[in-house]
Amino acid sequence: MYQIWKLMLLVSLLICHLLSKVPGTSSEPPKHFVLVHGACHGAWSWYKVVPLLKSGGHNVTALDLGGSGVDPQQVNTLRSISDYIKPLREFMASLPDEEKVVLVGHSLGGLAISQAMEMFPEKISVAFFVTASMPGPILNVSILIQKALRDQDSQMDNHYTYDDGPSSPPTTFTFGPMFLSSKVYQLSPPEKRIWSPRRIL
Repeated sequence: MYQIWKLMLLVSLLICHLLSKVPGTSSEPPKHFVLVHGACHGAWSWYKVVPLLKSGGHNVTALDLGGSGVDPQQVNTLRSISDYIKPLREFMASLPDEEKVVLVGHSLGGLAISQAMEMFPEKISVAFFVTASMPGPILNVSILIQKALRDQDSQMDNHYTYDDGPSSPPTTFTFGPMFLSSKVYQLSPPEKRIWSPRRIL
C-alpha cells in the first residue's frame, strides 16, 4: 500500500532530522519518544525505529495499546476505544510533571495520541501523526467505523465481529492475511509477510 511507503519515508526523514541533532553536538537535550502503533499491531511494529532513536541518545518508549502486543488485557474485554487507549493514558499520567515527551502515532494510534494531547498538554513537546487518524469536529471514531463498514469491497479477508449483536457497531476487527500481504506489507520481503493478525476494537 502506498500509505506504508509514505509512513516509512516520513519516519526515515524524522529520524534523520533527529539523529542530526545527536546529544553532545548541540545544546539540545535528548528527547523522550513515545511510539504508539496502529490498528492490529503492537509496540513490536517500531522494532526498526527504536534502535535508531536510541543510537541518537534519545529515550524511547514503544507502548502496546489495550489487547495488543504483550498487553495483558484480552481484546474481548475492551468495550470502547477509551479502553483501547487506556495504556497510553496511564503511561502519560505516570510521567513526572516536568517531563515532556514527543508523541508519535501511526494509523489508529493517531486517535490515541490525540486523546493524550487533550488530557496531558503540559507533558507533550510535539506530536507526529504518521499516516495517522486525526479526529476533529467532523472526523471521529464512529465516522471512521461507518466509512470502513460501507467500504466492504476493499476489506478483502479482514473480519469484523459483532459481540453486541449485528445492529451494534463491531466490537473487534482483524486484518486478514491476504489484506496484510497485498495492502499493508506488499513492499516487504515475502519472509517478513508472515504475520499473525490481531483483533482490535
